[in-house]
Amino acid sequence: GIMLVYDITNEKSFDNIKNWIRNIEEHASSDVERMILGNKCDMNEKRQVSKEKGEKLAIDYGIKFLETSAKSSINVEEAFFTLARDIMTKLNRKMNDNSSPGAGGPVKITENRSKKSSFFRCTLL
Repeated sequence: GIMLVYDITNEKSFDNIKNWIRNIEEHASSDVERMILGNKCDMNEKRQVSKEKGEKLAIDYGIKFLETSAKSSINVEEAFFTLARDIMTKLNRKMNDNSSPGAGGPVKITENRSKKSSFFRCTLL
């Protein structure tokens, strides 16, 4: 999966998203999951890129969109979980389409929280 992140307080970083998408289309697997993130949504007073503009770009490319704030932890976990779920769904669909004996089973992604860190753990069912 690929997260394309731009800074909502920097129009130029948003303009680069189209170039990055073109690079992904040229060099990445055609079925790679993608997501556009507008970061620094906690800095609305310095906003240069509207949420609607980010949403429109995502719709134009058929990519999911979220605004986040790494500083304030807004939608950060949501972004990772959404991308992970989309990857998991695609992998499970592929496994079901190509199922053969001994090919394993569906993949489940669970969250393991501790006071020190948060991370994803993948397990085979």
